[in-house]
Amino acid sequence: MNRRNALKKLGLGSGIVFATPALVSFLQSCNDETNTWQPIFLTLEESIILKAITDVIIPKTNTPSASEVNVPQFIDKYLNEVTELEDQKNIKKAFQKLINIIKSDFNKNINKVSEDQYKLLLDKHMVLKEPQREKNQPMSISNLLNTIKWMTINAYTISEHIGENVLAYDPVPGYQKGCITVNEATGGKAWSL
Repeated sequence: MNRRNALKKLGLGSGIVFATPALVSFLQSCNDETNTWQPIFLTLEESIILKAITDVIIPKTNTPSASEVNVPQFIDKYLNEVTELEDQKNIKKAFQKLINIIKSDFNKNINKVSEDQYKLLLDKHMVLKEPQREKNQPMSISNLLNTIKWMTINAYTISEHIGENVLAYDPVPGYQKGCITVNEATGGKAWSL
């Protein structure tokens, strides 16, 4: 691996760790907006697609779906307030390509595309081992879908509801017990941040 790319990734990873409190406040500020959400950065069509894709990535099971904890709202706000201008332009262009693919492959009306059709779209266009995109290169559909996937998973795990009700949560940590299993410590759950 190239040292420069490794340092970039390390810097991004540490930036996410330090930015987490700000990101959590973004997510918490999106409470109860599921039905009345007006996108800031995305268009209405893009927001419909984003909501559908996030719900395919994290569907409702015994835990809430991504849209039920306001992940699409978080992503929209993040793209608007944190993402660099050049990246915003690339994301907009990639979203337009994605809209064109959806309309040509499935339906002219974005509202009528089914969950199964979105699953087919992800299976067809999300490449797991895509080469690293350079800064000035246009964003591919696969890059966009992988970015949405990454943001969905991160936003979901730092949401207040998931952190307090699904993951192991202790607002005031007590004493440290060494050499115990995860099942003994948390009932098999991962710790909330």
